[in-house]
Amino acid sequence: MIRFVATAAIAATLLLSTARPAASQAVTSALSNLLTDTGALPDGFIADPSAAAATRDAVGDLFVVEVGSLPLVSSSAGFVYRLNPALGVIERTSSNFGAFYTERAVRGGRGQASFGLNYQSSNFGSLQGASLSQGEFPTTAVRTAGSAQPFGRDTLALNLEARTTTAFGTFGVTDRLDVSVAVPVVRVNFSGRRSTTMAGQTLVQATRSGRASGLGDATIGARYGFLGGGSRSVAIGADLRLPTGREEDLLGSGKAAARFLGIGSWEGDRIGLHGNVGAGVGGLSRELFWSGATTIAVTPRVTAVGEITGRRLGELTVLGDIYLPHSTVAGLETMRWVPVGKGVNTAFLVTGVKVNITGSLLLNGSVLVRLSDAGLRAKVTPNVSFSYALDR
Repeated sequence: MIRFVATAAIAATLLLSTARPAASQAVTSALSNLLTDTGALPDGFIADPSAAAATRDAVGDLFVVEVGSLPLVSSSAGFVYRLNPALGVIERTSSNFGAFYTERAVRGGRGQASFGLNYQSSNFGSLQGASLSQGEFPTTAVRTAGSAQPFGRDTLALNLEARTTTAFGTFGVTDRLDVSVAVPVVRVNFSGRRSTTMAGQTLVQATRSGRASGLGDATIGARYGFLGGGSRSVAIGADLRLPTGREEDLLGSGKAAARFLGIGSWEGDRIGLHGNVGAGVGGLSRELFWSGATTIAVTPRVTAVGEITGRRLGELTVLGDIYLPHSTVAGLETMRWVPVGKGVNTAFLVTGVKVNITGSLLLNGSVLVRLSDAGLRAKVTPNVSFSYALDR
């Protein structure tokens, strides 16, 4: 236990030392200005501040949710050991190293500790299915009342990146109970331009950029295996996510959250099947989540992983683009993005490999692919991590 705490403290110190101070203006404020500031307009175009503010509020909520909503890396150890009563020796219980995001039910065992670092990179390339990098997302549009087509529109071009480095560790309190901690440091960087186009004339309305870095939302967790312990196991778990990241800089949610889950696993000589289901409260929304994974020991040192994971955030809203009367000019209508319903569903496909480099050191690489276009989307999110199991 002392070795585990000391190792975790060193990893957290190194991780925190890489964090840079946040930019002078909060990231959310700079994004807000990008969506609402107005410069010189094309001839005949009349801006609608109410429509711009409605889009700002709706899209701003998406930024907060999506940047920090990627699945949490599993706390399960890659190496799992048990006492063989027939031989009186400690031996590995599985020939594979587990999944990336789906928990395995069998626990690491009393006194077993593991720790590691995970690096995740997300480039958010589309918003509501429209390309941000090519400047195709319409923030507002103006049309004559009763007309089907707008005669002018605002469009947003945005490059938004999030880089997350997470120090994590797990310690076996008993053979059935282990505790874990994950401490992320997040770097967010963006640059954007909003333009107005009418009758072939395009004028830039606002350009903004910003960056911030610091602690994300730290997580403390516990897992308890109450049935089985060998090839067929069932466990339960709980996570407490702390609001340690600054919401105004897209580093965290700004609210504490708790998650509770059930875990089931079947592990054969080479193949493992794992399933998780659970619910969460607090944070930005209540949620239901699930995941399933297949792990295959390709060789004794290489495990291939395939996963699918999803969740439903019941209190968050789905956005739609609607036209309403212009706030200052009769006979015109303006488009804006507004909430049109509750319940946001997201799903991810995960594939990758875990490689045993030497001893109990694992090098892990995976890609996370989002399966839906709604909201703010990073199409492919690569992850690289290492984990190390300390000797008993």
